Amino acid sequence: MIDIFKAMKAKKKRAVDPDAPPRPNLMTHDVKLRSAEQQIEHQGMVIAQMQNRLNNLEAKLKAQNDYMSMLHSHLTKR
Repeated sequence: MIDIFKAMKAKKKRAVDPDAPPRPNLMTHDVKLRSAEQQIEHQGMVIAQMQNRLNNLEAKLKAQNDYMSMLHSHLTKR
């Protein structure tokens, strides 16, 4: 019977060093990680869109260069 009361007795709190930094809060770490992951995912999507646009513009430039080259060669033959 004595052991039951001993288990229910409140434990003494540890002495806290007033100069120690605050203990980490795992919830804020989780929020920061989730936010960072969302930013990384967003940046990945932006990079993919930019790469697609760059490829399209390069193809357009190549087509224009080919057209101008063909037009130039046609005009110089006359």
